[in-house]
Amino acid sequence: YDTARMYVAVVLSALIGVASAGGLPFVEWNQLPLIPMIQPFGLIVVIGVLIGSEVCRRYSLRFGVDDDDHRRLMLWVMVTGFIGAHVFDVLAYQQDRLAEDPMILLKLWDGISSYGGFLGGAMGFFFFTWWKRLSVGLFADITIVGLLVAFSIGRIACTLVHDHIGAATTSSFGVDYPWKELVGRGLAKEFTQAAVVRAHNLGMYELAYLVPVNALVLWLAFRNSTRRLPAGFIAVIVGVLYAPVRFFLEFWRLNQSDPRYLGMTFAQWCSIAAFAAAAYVAVVLWRRGKPAPLTAELDGKLGGHLASEAALRATAS
Repeated sequence: YDTARMYVAVVLSALIGVASAGGLPFVEWNQLPLIPMIQPFGLIVVIGVLIGSEVCRRYSLRFGVDDDDHRRLMLWVMVTGFIGAHVFDVLAYQQDRLAEDPMILLKLWDGISSYGGFLGGAMGFFFFTWWKRLSVGLFADITIVGLLVAFSIGRIACTLVHDHIGAATTSSFGVDYPWKELVGRGLAKEFTQAAVVRAHNLGMYELAYLVPVNALVLWLAFRNSTRRLPAGFIAVIVGVLYAPVRFFLEFWRLNQSDPRYLGMTFAQWCSIAAFAAAAYVAVVLWRRGKPAPLTAELDGKLGGHLASEAALRATAS
């Protein structure tokens, strides 16, 4: 733990030092030593999914959840999330291409959006928990604890490949992009031509915000306390914390990559809806919600099943 903390401090100090000197340099993945032939985005995303799945599993063990229930739900959410990420990306960001080629909806590898993934994953989650009669609150917490970790690691990939270049800036934390890089990405008309253009790296900003959010959520999930949170409360807290920062970061999005609908991007409208829904549910759960039973309280019953919870309530009464 001390070593990891020291490493993070050194990295942050280096970044602050570079930024104070006049902006962060643009670094391509193939310029980094020892990794000339590795594609960073997919590799890091896979690592994130694996780590997130293990965090899910460990959290679910605290509540006696069967491994099969956990694995099947995770697979269901990942598949529907991936489909949703592409479909909503096409509908919100690629309407011109959709008009030319409707089959682009089936090309799942051609464009994804994070909020589309959230929406698709949520649809799959609610269908699966209804189908298998699982506790929505508990499994929402289990899913979000792992998803947050996986998504945050994925933002490392976005940062490295500069997947979310924002508007021009004079900030010391902007990245100095060579003009040819912006031309190659089809973004030249969004900027005034210069040898180097400083612009926001929105993936990096979001990653920096998600680090303390992960620390808070993992502490809430794995702490040992006599006062336990209502089932589902961790999931809605993540929504309350994530939506506002995503809303404000969207103001730096480029018009070319993120079209506006009534003055705001698709993600901004989603952020407003997500924050309102999460805040409302958080209040309801805080007032009326109950914590999920721990493994020791289940008396051999499977955790997370509505039938098990009903049997425990009947025994208690």
